Formats: sequence, structure tokens, C-alpha cells
Amino acid sequence: MRWAPLLGLWIGLVPAAAAAEPRCPGWREGQAMGCLRGYLRVDPAAFVLADYRPGAAIGGSIGVFRASGGFAVAFGGRAGYEMVDRRTTGFDRTLHLAPELRLGAVNRRAFGYMLLRGGYSHRFATGRARVEVGAADAYHYGLGVGIWGRVGKRFLIGAEGAIDMVQFKGRGVAETLTLSLTLGSWL
Repeated sequence: MRWAPLLGLWIGLVPAAAAAEPRCPGWREGQAMGCLRGYLRVDPAAFVLADYRPGAAIGGSIGVFRASGGFAVAFGGRAGYEMVDRRTTGFDRTLHLAPELRLGAVNRRAFGYMLLRGGYSHRFATGRARVEVGAADAYHYGLGVGIWGRVGKRFLIGAEGAIDMVQFKGRGVAETLTLSLTLGSWL
């Protein structure tokens, strides 16, 4: 029972600390892209170029966004799935899971940023024409640039370009260029 006074003090201080923190205003058309906001975005269409072979990808991420003055930071988690045509061996199908960080400039309607990401990749087994390519685990790291623009109250639209270095265990590095369309929403 020695901890009961401390528990009572803590219960009394929690509402005071919560009341002291300013709340973000409700959404409206002319609002600046400020406060701490959650976001959800998808890449419904992306062009991929891996080892000079074309492909396509889809993906998405969820995270938090914070702006202060003209500077903004967005941090989230990403999942992406890409397919690259290897002709003789079929399509390489790769799943990417990674945290990502966006740092950049912001105004009332747009967020231009530099992208940093890195994480886990898994290439699935493929086979065609008697040539088998087995599954492989890898890690990747990448850099990119992009822009998000706000349309209306919550809708986001933008574009992003990134170069990823995918390091397969014992098989070397695969460079991948991704150009994607981004759609999303503030939460």
C-alpha cells in the first residue's frame, strides 16, 4: 500500500498534462499543414526499373506527420510489392517492408521532401523454361525525393522517385529505381 499515494498523485497529474497540450484545430480548407497528424497513403501505380528490366509495383504506408514553421517530418512504415520481368526466368516478385522517414519543406498546400528508407525484402521463388530462381531474403536501403499536395480538406496526391539498393545474402546488390503516384489522406 506504499504505492497508493504515488498512484493517486499520478492519476491527478495525467488530466492536467493532457489539458495543457494544445489540440489541433478541426479540418478546414485553408488550414496549414501543421500539428501532429496521422496519414495513410497508397501507391496504386508505380514504374520499376531493376537491372535495366522494367516492372510495376504497388504499395502503401501509414505514419505520422509533424510540421513546424516551414519544416516538416513524416515517419511511417511501408509495405511494397513489385514484379520485374526477367524474361527467361519469369517475373521476380519481391515484398519490401520498411520504416521510412521524410524530411522537407512545407507550406499551406504542399510538402516537398527527401526520403530515407531501409528494411527487409523477400524475393519469392519463380520458374519458367527449366530455370528456377529460389526464394531469397535481403535487406534494402534507399534515397528519394517527392512531393505531396493537399486537395480539399484531407485528400493527398503526389509523386515520388526513389533508388533502392537491395542486398541479397550472398548474391550481390540489385539497384532498383521506382517512380510512383501517391494518393492518401490525413487521419
